[in-house]
Amino acid sequence: MTKKNSNPDDKHDILVQAAAARCNELRALLARIPQAAQQAGDPKYTPKYTPKNNPKGSPKATPKIDPKVNQKLRISMNHGRPQYYIMSDDPKASRSGKPVNGKYVPKAEIQKARAIAQRDYNSAAAATLKKAIGAIERFLAAFHPGALDKAFTGLHPGRRSLVTPLREPDADYIASWQHLPYTSKPFEINAPEYITSKGERVRSKSEVIIADALSRAGIPYRYEYPTSVKGWGTLYPDFTCLDTRTREEIIWEHFGLMHDREYAEQTVQKIARYAASGYTLGKNFIATFEANTSPLSIKQVQGYINTLFKSRGK
Repeated sequence: MTKKNSNPDDKHDILVQAAAARCNELRALLARIPQAAQQAGDPKYTPKYTPKNNPKGSPKATPKIDPKVNQKLRISMNHGRPQYYIMSDDPKASRSGKPVNGKYVPKAEIQKARAIAQRDYNSAAAATLKKAIGAIERFLAAFHPGALDKAFTGLHPGRRSLVTPLREPDADYIASWQHLPYTSKPFEINAPEYITSKGERVRSKSEVIIADALSRAGIPYRYEYPTSVKGWGTLYPDFTCLDTRTREEIIWEHFGLMHDREYAEQTVQKIARYAASGYTLGKNFIATFEANTSPLSIKQVQGYINTLFKSRGK
């Protein structure tokens, strides 16, 4: 089990999330190894084969290997082909006059060699996985991404006023980002009014859906914040969102008239211009579309939020 981080906010850190996800992947791989083989370095474990998992499906090919004896596999090449020999540390074997280099495994008994090879691989794989899982768990237990912020916010207010932090605490950074003054596009006279749950005016019902979904997810955004785009000058993306885990900005454009051919062509050009300015779809650029017969899907909006701002929490 991964040791829980003492600060619940740490689990929203992107590095902590990646490490925890990787640890779970490694545990899943470890779970696929038979429990007995997970005793890394135990040479006495040998997996059992039955007619069900035997390629030939024949009970006669099932290996008969004494699990109490340390058996090793020796491989020798003969005319480019491997030949297998089973070597034993059993004292009885040496007294019985069996070959020192091991007993040759004929093709009909290849499952015996396969059983020992699989045992050795399972043992090595289990040791490697356990070592990696342990390293990640120790990292997760020791790493606290919010510690630097606390070194500043934990100061006495009088002392804090005298200090310039190396990194602005998340709460202060987000507040400054959200309240940055800017001038957006003006609304046309007599244009329909669409109001979000925050009381903010937008230009369409679909933008209300997106804005409210962002608000519910706790994602800070600016509506129609001016952005410089190569070849087009200043554009006003519908939403400029802040990924609070990385402090990176992600723009979100909704293209709502895709049934109009001219509008669709302009949309393609606009997306290309965004790409030339460093905004890549699926990375720091979200685009949603709709037409007369294909309205915006709330499920689609939520899917984008879950993908690009996943596991954010509150």
